[in-house]
Amino acid sequence: MLPFKTTLRALCLFAVLGSSITLSHGQRAPAQTAPAQHAEKVGVDSTHYYLKLVPKAKPIGIIIILHGGAEDATGVMHQITLDEIALKNNFIVAFPTIEDDDFKMNVAQGVVDKIAKQLVDKYHVSKGNIFLGGLSGGGMQTLTYAERAIRDRNTYFTPKGIFALDPPLDYENMYYRYQREVERNFSAVGVSEAKWFLAEMEKNLGGTPETAKDEYIKNSMFSCHQKEGGNAKYLLTIPIRIYTEPGIEWQLKNRHRDLYDLNCTDISALINFLQLNGNNSADMVVTHDKGVRPNGMKHPHSWSIMDSSNCMAWILKQMK
Repeated sequence: MLPFKTTLRALCLFAVLGSSITLSHGQRAPAQTAPAQHAEKVGVDSTHYYLKLVPKAKPIGIIIILHGGAEDATGVMHQITLDEIALKNNFIVAFPTIEDDDFKMNVAQGVVDKIAKQLVDKYHVSKGNIFLGGLSGGGMQTLTYAERAIRDRNTYFTPKGIFALDPPLDYENMYYRYQREVERNFSAVGVSEAKWFLAEMEKNLGGTPETAKDEYIKNSMFSCHQKEGGNAKYLLTIPIRIYTEPGIEWQLKNRHRDLYDLNCTDISALINFLQLNGNNSADMVVTHDKGVRPNGMKHPHSWSIMDSSNCMAWILKQMK
């Protein structure tokens, strides 16, 4: 069993069948901690908190950035420069640390709601100018929040735009990927984790994709076998950008995985679905050989696949 408290944090770590997320090397070296040092730690409840950065000028918007597994708010800040660039453009930036969630993402929704409300109330920023983004499990939380904002109308805000880095999207496909990992039996760690996740998905979602199909569809961000993409149809009016690095050479060499096993397959299908159905603000950024971990090890599932300047330019475009 993975050494984490909750299903989602383990899920973020596992990500694409053992493509673990530790602290990935991004556009800021760990020694450059000035923004983190100036961030204010704010409590959300007895378990959760976030780090807050506020511009000197009147804020025009808010960006909430959600971590992946084996990370926390500070860890993310050491890997990207989006917060620095956003401050210069008069955005408030919040980095939550979220625990105790599962495949249904209800805890994350509650934490994001509270953070957004605190910031809107204190700084009088429009609820219509809030952006949400994250890596892996944080990306899953991001898409789920946006979909519920339209589908259920029970969120505090509807995101102005969302961005995600290599998020898993389709629970049914994920379940079968875990099964293939067990059947291939290439990596002892991968097999052990796959077995654990199969059990967790069955527990959280009430069974397998065959016995609890409705729950898999209801809670997936995207369902590629559904005519309207499952919950993806609720993203047709929300600007979305997803970064992904297939890294197929790395995957074949290190995990004996093919494209059917990778997040990029569902990501490309989601973006294609959205574009075909009229979302002209849906796009995918595919990188090559950008994923690197702090120790110098290449890994395609990393924060470093996102160019922070590129992401900020996209955010500013949505503000026009």
